[in-house]
Amino acid sequence: MVTITEKYEKRVEKLTEALDVDAVVITDPINVFYFTGCFIEPHERLLALLIDVKTKDTALMYPALDQEIVNENATVTNQLPHNDGEDPFDRLFEHLDQFQSEDIGIEGGHMTYDRYQRLLGNYTADQIDSVDKAINVLRGRKDENDKEKLQEAVDITEKALADLVNGPVSGKTEKEIADFLLQKVKEYGAVDVSFGPLVLAGENSALPHGESGDTAVEPGDFLLIDFGVVTKDRYVSDMTRTFIIGEPTEEQEAIYKAVLKANEAGIKQSRIGEQMNTLDEVARAEIMDDGYGEYFTHRIGHGLGIGLHEQPSLDAQNTDKLEKGHVITIEPGVYKAGFGGVRIEDMLYIGDTTDVLTSFPKDLESITIEV
Repeated sequence: MVTITEKYEKRVEKLTEALDVDAVVITDPINVFYFTGCFIEPHERLLALLIDVKTKDTALMYPALDQEIVNENATVTNQLPHNDGEDPFDRLFEHLDQFQSEDIGIEGGHMTYDRYQRLLGNYTADQIDSVDKAINVLRGRKDENDKEKLQEAVDITEKALADLVNGPVSGKTEKEIADFLLQKVKEYGAVDVSFGPLVLAGENSALPHGESGDTAVEPGDFLLIDFGVVTKDRYVSDMTRTFIIGEPTEEQEAIYKAVLKANEAGIKQSRIGEQMNTLDEVARAEIMDDGYGEYFTHRIGHGLGIGLHEQPSLDAQNTDKLEKGHVITIEPGVYKAGFGGVRIEDMLYIGDTTDVLTSFPKDLESITIEV
């Protein structure tokens, strides 16, 4: 059995094998957690994981006030706390010198401009490279343990949503429903929500990323609910269901069925070896065939794990192939301004066979809520 320490050491080893630099400076708290098991929210203070690519030695630079968190969780070779008022870059450069680092890798998508300028005090631009791609590839592939942790996140999400729809919904405001879901997921063991809860009623459901407000749910509405959780192990979920309050109209039924067919087509296409753009293609074709193509305005899905949006991106231009260990969403939608919108989102684990982690009902009868 792999120990917790070995788990993170293996991740560091895989990263170093993929790089052509002497050292790595990782500053994104989620990535630091991925490679050390230690999650710290540093706010404006510097948090940095330093990795010697040759020796695999690791050093965590962190605010001294987080010492207990580091003691309990961090699987690193060296601890480098810094106090308020100190310049942490002095110690960072000192440690990188010990690595004999002539060139370093950073997260180009996360490193701030000011901190990059500090690095330029000791390195030229040619000596600094981005390691985002290598990190994203590693984080994109999950194992069976990751799958179990993600299933826990999904289960909490679905329990909370079931509690909502098993009670009265009509008359509640979007905010009241969002607050109810937040309370329930925490009762079931989540430490936070990963997104939202995004609760959009009536015409608001035509806003793909609207904001829950004071609009009350009324008979005849679409009710779009998109949310997920963060578990104690930092794994996330992301699921969307759209409900119809009362008997659906002819157009509501047509839109819902078009999105459901697209969702099912995308799931069916989600297999090892399939080009990622084909998932978008087959799902979008269903919506276009039903006459709603102009109202489907985003990609079919994305990866997730310990972050809400990870690689891969399931867009129309991505010709990469699905690999074992990818965890993705399939979330087609139709958003008709002035009328309403529907999105149906499921989470999938790509293994030798594809497992749909979400199981909350989505057939027309199940999502129709009696008034």
